[in-house]
Amino acid sequence: MIYSIYPSIFSPTHSFNAIAEQMARLKKLGVNVIWLMPVTPIGHPIGGHPALDSPYCVHDFFAVNPDYGTASDLRRLVSTAHHLGMKVILDEVLNHTAWDNALITQHPEYFVHSDGNSHNPASIKIAFNYNDVAQLNYGNSDLRAYMVRMLRFWITAYNIDGFRFDSANNPDGPNRMIPADFWQNLAAQLRTTRPNVLLLGECETPDLALKPFSLDYGWRMYDALKRASTGGDVSQVKDTWIFQTNNYPKGMLHMSIQDDWDDPRDVNTLGGSSGAHAAAVFNFTIDGIPLIYNGMEIGNSAEAVNPHAAINWLAGNTKFTKFYTAIISLRARNTALQQRGELKWVTNSVPNQVLSYERSGAGSEFLILDNLSNSSTKGTLDSSVGAGWSKVALPYSANTALSPSFSLGPKGFAVFKRTIAKD
Repeated sequence: MIYSIYPSIFSPTHSFNAIAEQMARLKKLGVNVIWLMPVTPIGHPIGGHPALDSPYCVHDFFAVNPDYGTASDLRRLVSTAHHLGMKVILDEVLNHTAWDNALITQHPEYFVHSDGNSHNPASIKIAFNYNDVAQLNYGNSDLRAYMVRMLRFWITAYNIDGFRFDSANNPDGPNRMIPADFWQNLAAQLRTTRPNVLLLGECETPDLALKPFSLDYGWRMYDALKRASTGGDVSQVKDTWIFQTNNYPKGMLHMSIQDDWDDPRDVNTLGGSSGAHAAAVFNFTIDGIPLIYNGMEIGNSAEAVNPHAAINWLAGNTKFTKFYTAIISLRARNTALQQRGELKWVTNSVPNQVLSYERSGAGSEFLILDNLSNSSTKGTLDSSVGAGWSKVALPYSANTALSPSFSLGPKGFAVFKRTIAKD
């Protein structure tokens, strides 16, 4: 499980040390990987170019944001995570820079220019429609070498385990600003420094799957979950899973998202607390890699996209902590519920409201019923599910039997388990 941290909102001090102090809690919650949003200094307005206080506006690729602490503080954070058996990945912005980044004047040839003059800093183009950042040019081989050198620096200087790459596929397709051949060569270059480097791409495209990204974004599934949770046909979630399975190479993993920096809080978009819980039941029992964005575990609802409001941990909803602790622990204890487990969809009589599927592996089998709709429902399962199921005790799960009929309230869910008979 991945836990994403934006240092600016994680604590009142915005510090690496405050994050390090919470590592034991996050380990107990069940976190395997800490994803730190950009830790580099943020750019300031210069020469008529604005700055929007975005962590993705990079002033210096090789420096630590002094607002978060020192280089030693970051090393301590990473060491603390490693001591607890967790990995740390850094958010890296390879597509663009702040306008006050030294590369603008030192290496204007690293950028895309409106007049074709690669030595004219005044003609450097903005990245996409973001006025606060300048577009880098991956047609320049020296820029490519610079970026590989920079990534190796973070691995060697801070013992970083891998990276999440911002805007890895923007715009989608062959005209992406960072070409496929740069990405496809990157894994081999970084593995000379760290053989098991973890590479997460902010993309969802088959031609970058496993080349180099072993993990990407499950945006299609996120969109399907949002539509299903707000009155749409729930069966589209199943259809999306089938699409992901059939159109990506075997072994490719997708990050299961329901809340992050770029989207509104899940409790505001998925139907309140019960809707967030129902979505999480799905995300923690399918074969993706679940993501928790800092504050999800207490039901943080502050702001919409790109939040800058500090998380109020003291005002958190304990229902969420109780729920996430239980569902994460269930997944962690059972191979059947992880990416290695098999998934089989089960036919039910109300597919437009309820997801029903089995997960199996390591001698155990689970049956999940998840009503993502806003209405109560009764239904039956295909008789092939058989007997011998026992209900798993999860906070806020529905009080329903399985015979094979079932009854679920709005956003209701239930998980059942049985042991697979051995030959």
